Amino acid sequence: MVKFKELSKLGKNDIDKKIEDVKLELVKARVTASKGGKVKIREMKKTLARLLMLKSRNKSGDEKNS
Repeated sequence: MVKFKELSKLGKNDIDKKIEDVKLELVKARVTASKGGKVKIREMKKTLARLLMLKSRNKSGDEKNS
């Protein structure tokens, strides 16, 4: 699982790329979930939520600064 501190150091483009990567991994993990990958899915969902939160924070921060 990726820590929030590590994610907060990423730039906007890196966050977008990481979101797409995690979404793709999540789809793959759901296919193999019947083989016991439930914990991995949960961790990926949490990472995705953290990334989306960072993205929305950065977006709202940009609007306030403009």
